[in-house]
Amino acid sequence: MSLDTAILIPSYNSNTQLVLLIDQIKNKIENQIIIVDDGSPNPVNLKYNDVSLIRNESNIGKGGALRRGFDFANKKGFSHVVTMDSDLQHDPSELPLFIDEDIDFDFVLGLRDRDCAMPISRKFSNRLTSFIISKVVGQRIVDSQCGYRRYRLSSIDDLEFREMGFQFESEVLIKAIHSESKIKQIKISTIYDKNNKSYIKHFSDTLKFIRLIVRSIFRR
Repeated sequence: MSLDTAILIPSYNSNTQLVLLIDQIKNKIENQIIIVDDGSPNPVNLKYNDVSLIRNESNIGKGGALRRGFDFANKKGFSHVVTMDSDLQHDPSELPLFIDEDIDFDFVLGLRDRDCAMPISRKFSNRLTSFIISKVVGQRIVDSQCGYRRYRLSSIDDLEFREMGFQFESEVLIKAIHSESKIKQIKISTIYDKNNKSYIKHFSDTLKFIRLIVRSIFRR
C-alpha cells in the first residue's frame, strides 16, 4: 500500500460523521489524512495529532476546499490523493481499491450501481451528466458524480479551474481527461443516508453544469 497517497476529505457541518469516518480510516490504513474544514459554523475539532487540518475562514464550496487540499498535498510531496466525502457515504474499507491501483493511472474513479439505494433524481442527473462528459472527453465515464476518486496530482497540476462548488468534480474530468488518459473505474458501494442533509441544489447546480459544458466545448 503506497504511503505516497494522501486521503483528502472536505468537510462542512459534518463533525459527528467526520470523527467516525477518521476512526474507520485509521483502523484500515496508515496513509496521511487531510481534512479541509470549509468554514463550518461549528469548527472541526480533531483528537488526532497526526491528521492535517486546513481551515477556511468562510465557506467557499466543495471545489474550493478540494483545491486547497490538492495544493497542500502537493507541497507535502504526495503523488496521489484519494478524495472522500465526510458524511459516511463512502466506505473506508474500500480505500485499498484506490490506493493499491497502478500508480500510472491518471484517475481511478468510483463507480456506484444505480440501484434502489440511489434517489431517483440522482439517477437521472448522474446518467445525463455522465453521458455528456463522456462525449466531451472522448472516454466513457460511467459515474461522473461520484466523489470517491484517486487523482494523480501531476495530471492536474498545470490546469486552471474556475469552479468552486460541486461542479468542480465535473470540471476536473472535462479539463484533465482526454482520449489518451489512463483511467480506471472501480465498483464501490452505493450508500445514501436519507436523513443526511444534502447541500446540492438540483436546479441551480444543473444550470451551472450546463454553463460549464458550454464553456468547455467552446474552449476545445
